[in-house]
Amino acid sequence: MLDRTTLIVVVGLTALVVPLLFLVLAAVVVIRQRRGVAGPRDANALSLVGGLAIGALLLAGTGFTTELPILAFGSFLAWQRWRARRRRQAGLLVAGGALPWTLLWGLYLVARLLGLERFDLASTVQGFILGIVPFAIGLALAARGDPPPAPLDITAPVGHPGSRAIGSIALAVRGPGVIGPVGMPELAALVVFVATFIVVPLVVGLVIVDRAISQLVSIVAVAAVASVLGTEAYVRGMPTRSRRAFEAFSWLGEWEIGRFRCVTGSRVPRTPGDAERWLARHPEPAAEDAEPATYRVEVLLLAGRFGEARRVAEAMPAKDPVEAFMRASSIDVVDWRSGGDGDLSMLERLAEEIVPSNGDDRLRAEVSIATARVRRRMADGRTEPGDAADPLVEVRERLGSRAEGQVGRALRPRLIPVIFVATLVIGGLIAFLGTV
Repeated sequence: MLDRTTLIVVVGLTALVVPLLFLVLAAVVVIRQRRGVAGPRDANALSLVGGLAIGALLLAGTGFTTELPILAFGSFLAWQRWRARRRRQAGLLVAGGALPWTLLWGLYLVARLLGLERFDLASTVQGFILGIVPFAIGLALAARGDPPPAPLDITAPVGHPGSRAIGSIALAVRGPGVIGPVGMPELAALVVFVATFIVVPLVVGLVIVDRAISQLVSIVAVAAVASVLGTEAYVRGMPTRSRRAFEAFSWLGEWEIGRFRCVTGSRVPRTPGDAERWLARHPEPAAEDAEPATYRVEVLLLAGRFGEARRVAEAMPAKDPVEAFMRASSIDVVDWRSGGDGDLSMLERLAEEIVPSNGDDRLRAEVSIATARVRRRMADGRTEPGDAADPLVEVRERLGSRAEGQVGRALRPRLIPVIFVATLVIGGLIAFLGTV
């Protein structure tokens, strides 16, 4: 006879021990990566154990409200690895996620076939099939391995060889902090989220006796604590190379966002649709205005209007070294996004004419050149970011104290409100579904 109490204890311990094992393994791999010895086996091990952790948590779920988010998260990770052409890691995630369920229902099935328990045979077989099928599919994918690198394609999605799509810089900056399916900043934030969802309701429950009020306060308190501490964990969980590259890229990017708002009187468009609406509301600037023109070029590129972007860029004035560099930089990015090679050597020559050599104008030009180099590295056929962010890491040394604390300045105002609202909505939804 199967002891129900024993099974509950085993499942509970599994849901506790396996995620802890994953965190320990992740810490070990992080250390190995910083020593420069981490490799594909580390990523594969994290994928398998990560899948096991998700499967263990799913097995211990108490219902729809807890199981659906876990299943959705695991499915997203597997899809993300599949999309990145890391099919072995995707397969290991799926196999690991299905294994705890398969083992438990396999035990039920064996007990039923041996006559130890009177489980309904059809339901038991169905439960076992729900585990063994994705487990077998995951193993098959892992055994098959990754496909060969895709051919260079300028129209490919961001992160794929040859891609000229917007977003390659962010992917390169994030690259040093990603091991297989796991990003170190995301992992640090996840640990904080889990701890917050466990500790805060317990503390609130001890202070507030009324159950309804306690639940409401817990939802708000969890959202507040998770948004602040989760953001801080994300910021501080960024590895050194990613941090240095981000500081350089964000130092320039935040200045450009501020100037865009000042010069155009509007927010920066974020989607092609936003870009089209922006262009409809803002007439083309006078030919002698270099700065408005360079921002118009960026919006035209976002809208996919490459021919018009080239015309505007080539018509930009070049009355001084700074304007000459802005014009050349706009032409370079238009040519690059259109499928050409651009002209980095021209940008380097023009940057040298900007004085003083340690002034902000000169440094912004040097960061722009570093960014252009990163774009080219991300499109050169490599299937992982690797050292693609190195030009930004190198130019960061030139910025000195200008970029100190840039990660926190850029991310905290963006992440805290988003996490707060998302956590508030999720907490409210879980509480609502729990009463249905």
